Amino acid sequence: MSTTPDTTPAGPDAVAENAAADYAAAGYTGGLEPGAKPALIIVDPVRAYIDKECGLYAGVEEPVEQMKVLAAAARAAGVPVFITSVVLAADGSDAGVFFRKVPALAAYLPGSPYGEFIDGLAPLPGDTLITKQYPSAFFGTTLAANLVARGIDTAVIAGLSTSGCVRASAVDAMQNGFIPIVVEDAVGDRLPEVHAANIFDIGMKTGEIYSTAQVIAYWESL
Repeated sequence: MSTTPDTTPAGPDAVAENAAADYAAAGYTGGLEPGAKPALIIVDPVRAYIDKECGLYAGVEEPVEQMKVLAAAARAAGVPVFITSVVLAADGSDAGVFFRKVPALAAYLPGSPYGEFIDGLAPLPGDTLITKQYPSAFFGTTLAANLVARGIDTAVIAGLSTSGCVRASAVDAMQNGFIPIVVEDAVGDRLPEVHAANIFDIGMKTGEIYSTAQVIAYWESL
């Protein structure tokens, strides 16, 4: 019998299974039931992420299509729709340290086409537009006040990108007392590994992870 250790790298599925088991053993076992008053929050569905000429291009065309499905389903179900975009001063100074850390945010400066909404994902009459300067849809915005005013208890989150503004918004949703549901196939990132790692962390520590189909079934059950 060989005593040579197996150094074959574990595949992503095995890594995920091992991580899930480790977190469960540590007590990351809570679940959150969605409430009776959800809202859909689509984070930054703008051209920067699908235009190959932009440095922020992330190859997220498939999640974008799921965002459109979610938006249509939310409106049909009477679920309030909130859509965010980044709006910066001409010099980016209102984004402070964030702008200095990520020079690619120049894509959102006034006059840039990359900050424009993707076709089919601009706010419609009855939707609420939230403008922001930082990753979270909540930080420095009126989003929390809007949700409270409408009696919202559950924040269904789609948008871009998983590791950045989506994750920050999910954390702040939880910290503001809303049940976060991140829609796995309606969010995306530059690399699938980054997307998967952040979905895992959000599901373990912050909120629940649903598919578009599961979200629509939830809305239809209300």
